[in-house]
Amino acid sequence: MRFPIRALTAVTGVSDSGKSTLVFDILGKNGDGGTGKVSGLENFDAVVTVEQSDIARMKRSNVATYSGAYSDIRKIFGCLEAAKEKGMAAKHFSFNTRGGRCENCEGLGRIVSNMLFFENIETVCPICGGRQFNEEVLSVKFKGCSIHEVLKQPVEKALKTFEGNKKLEGVLGLLQDVGLGYLELGQTLTTLSGGEGQRLKLARELMQNQGKRSLYLIDEPTTGLHPLDIEHFIVLLNRMVDNDGTVIVVEHNAQLIRQADWIIDLGPEGGDRGGKVIFEGTPAQIIACRDSVTGPFL
Repeated sequence: MRFPIRALTAVTGVSDSGKSTLVFDILGKNGDGGTGKVSGLENFDAVVTVEQSDIARMKRSNVATYSGAYSDIRKIFGCLEAAKEKGMAAKHFSFNTRGGRCENCEGLGRIVSNMLFFENIETVCPICGGRQFNEEVLSVKFKGCSIHEVLKQPVEKALKTFEGNKKLEGVLGLLQDVGLGYLELGQTLTTLSGGEGQRLKLARELMQNQGKRSLYLIDEPTTGLHPLDIEHFIVLLNRMVDNDGTVIVVEHNAQLIRQADWIIDLGPEGGDRGGKVIFEGTPAQIIACRDSVTGPFL
């Protein structure tokens, strides 16, 4: 079988028909272990595997830090005249290191009380009032906003705040394009839904692989997503293809499969009766394939 380059391919079929084995055990591992032979991987600079796992769920990671936007935001604040007058640099605007953060809550804005045999209780830090930084740092403002106020802005508002900064416009614009414009920059990753986390993860992969010819292998990315979230996800997948990427998804969802450029359907059943290529072609062509279980659902 063949996978087209610079296209979105959906690998379909009934459960246990060999989809994951084909994509992750054979294609993803370049046929290692004698399970198959793969040719054409020399066309790619990187092979990125995205399986069903959450992004890092740490309280100190948020949308801005994970996407890479926060590094540039801190630099902007560190270069302000008001910051220079106070002897501050970009490092003072980090809530993860000493210098400018509130040390009572260590930059989290909240205090966690360990209740031993009961669930821990979180309360707003009484020193900084949840603002994460000390008063001197909070007195430095960009376009009338302190660093904490910027972190409270949703992505779509932050786009206007940092209008003219090409790098931040690129990062924040991509997040808005894939339907994450409502997320606050300082929103912790622990509060994101599975669909939000998956889109944020792939958006970061896309940003980190700009200019590279990448092969993305993705495992059932629409699981648990609302149809509207799936539409946003399809936008992201198409952006990855437009960025010279090749995207292969293992998928059951008809909404995504219909939008694929190419389909490889496995079957005819699962287990020992699976593993055969039933169909290769476009979504329009699979509908006419009588042997395919997937076709009638499209």
